[in-house]
Amino acid sequence: MKDHKDLILPATLPGPHEMDMDPITLAFSGDIEEAFLDDFYKNSLKLVRISLLAGIFLYGLFSILDAQLAPEVKGKLWFIRFGVVSPLLLSVVILSYFPRFKKYFQPLVAAVMIVAGFGIIIMIYIIPSPANYSYYAGLILVFIWGYAFTRVRFIWATLAGWIIVAFYELVAIKYTSTPFPVLISNNFFFISSNIIGMFVCYSIEYYTRVYFYTNFLLEKEQEKIRFANIKLEEIIKKRTAQLSKTNEDLMREIEERKRSEKDRTELEAQLHHAQKMEAIGTLAGGIAHDFNNLLMGIQSCTALALYGLDTDDPIYNKLKPAETYVQKCAELTKQLLGVARGGKYEVESADLNELIKKSLQMFGRTRKEITIYSNYQEGIWMVEIDQSQIEQVLLNLYVNAGQAMPNGGNLYIRTENVTINKKYIEPYELKPGGYVKISVTDTGIGMDTATQKRVFDPFFTTKEMGRGTGLGLASAYGIVKNHHGFFEVSSEINKGTSFNFYLPVSEKQVVERDEKLYVVIKGTGCILLVDDEEMIINGSREMLETLGYSVDVARSGKEAIEIYQANIDKIDLVILDMIMPGMGGSEVYDILKQINPYVKVLLSSGYSIDGSAAEILKRGCEGFLQKPFNLTNLSQKLNEILEKN
Repeated sequence: MKDHKDLILPATLPGPHEMDMDPITLAFSGDIEEAFLDDFYKNSLKLVRISLLAGIFLYGLFSILDAQLAPEVKGKLWFIRFGVVSPLLLSVVILSYFPRFKKYFQPLVAAVMIVAGFGIIIMIYIIPSPANYSYYAGLILVFIWGYAFTRVRFIWATLAGWIIVAFYELVAIKYTSTPFPVLISNNFFFISSNIIGMFVCYSIEYYTRVYFYTNFLLEKEQEKIRFANIKLEEIIKKRTAQLSKTNEDLMREIEERKRSEKDRTELEAQLHHAQKMEAIGTLAGGIAHDFNNLLMGIQSCTALALYGLDTDDPIYNKLKPAETYVQKCAELTKQLLGVARGGKYEVESADLNELIKKSLQMFGRTRKEITIYSNYQEGIWMVEIDQSQIEQVLLNLYVNAGQAMPNGGNLYIRTENVTINKKYIEPYELKPGGYVKISVTDTGIGMDTATQKRVFDPFFTTKEMGRGTGLGLASAYGIVKNHHGFFEVSSEINKGTSFNFYLPVSEKQVVERDEKLYVVIKGTGCILLVDDEEMIINGSREMLETLGYSVDVARSGKEAIEIYQANIDKIDLVILDMIMPGMGGSEVYDILKQINPYVKVLLSSGYSIDGSAAEILKRGCEGFLQKPFNLTNLSQKLNEILEKN
């Protein structure tokens, strides 16, 4: 096909050679013919049905002419009209609603044209002359109807038309007595009408094909345009993305420059806050250590005064509360050590479900106006914890929830095994993997966003003066952090608060705790007591002697080594303070181990078990005793170590 400058509105229509079309059959070559026939069928179906119904109507309408021109044979004529031709046309209309009609579309419609024409010719044969001359015009109507309206293709219509002409010539010449002039005249009009119908049908199909082919070319060009548009869109997207990225980079750089000034101030504030928190932690740890030493002096004096007194003795009843007050003070120092992230004391694998059940029972007895709901994970994973510290965390959360519900409410406790991925855990600088999640949710007054941000700050409290220290949640946070876990908090005003904390899973088995009888156990042997505080030495020595032990005292690490070397066969156990001027507990322990690999050492400190103490325990130290300790704690710990072998 020749190229046109305008493919949408071409200057000339394409010819048969340009469309690769057979000029006689009008068939396209290749796959386009099948596409045309499919399109031609879809566009012709409705018109075919209408033209067939119109043919039935006209065929029936001319039955009026039968009654007027040939009443003597109208029965035969009507049989042809209503008994043969009309039913056949109607059957084709019905068949057009079936899918297989498409395959036989052209032969069936051509056959209908032939049947309609044969019907007229047979009626001409039946009707006597000269009345039958009027029916020749009916054949012309058949040609007009068949060629122009039934959507028969040229090749099929031409075949049908000439079959009708041949049948007419056979009947007219052989079976009727038509005068020769009339026959010639009829043939002239009849054959002329057929030839004109052929031209009409040829033109209809030709221009239908031209229209289809033009649309086909247009669709191809449109497809090219669509493809070009897609490519153009891709290029535009790519360029836009590049531009957007450049723009984003530029905006980011501008924002970063803007933020740099702002961040400098914020970083200075954060550094100041971090330094403040570090200073508070160091101060809290130091205060706790010194306070524990003081409490140790009070505790030892009280324990010695109480030892041997009858419980009915008035002095006993006056002194016993002092021991209780010492323990309460010791709990306060534990909170201070929690704020300082001062570590764990007795670490072992535990079942959190059992621990939570016990803590809930204790809390539930004190706040009966709160309804407690619990949901425990079956097969809860084991965690390695200091049980007393985690109990402290839970109780702090319960108390906090209770204070948020002064008029009562609901408290929900839930445990759950969870696996946390690297992306989620990354902000906490912890390892991904298995964690046990503990949720404590209340239906209390809730917190605003500003309060949530400060809820774990030390000494921050929303309670009235004298009703809280602001250490409860701060110490809970420190304890969980020190257990390599993390906290989450969510809250809404008047909708309650939910605290979630996560503890890493332990591969160790649960340690069954022996139920200890908290009684004083006497013993024998020589104890080397190492401490730099005189009040600790005096109180502890008297407690040890009361328990039945002989005591050697060292007031420094260097003195302890000298005494031990001189009395290695005599000394059964060393009670070693961790924090001493000059040579600390860790260095003293290593030297004692070099002197005697089997030396038995009990660490004692106002600090916690973490840090250097934990390292010493890993290196083989027998135990740890947190100051302040009473006579019972001391006696049982000594008995446990000395009786081990």
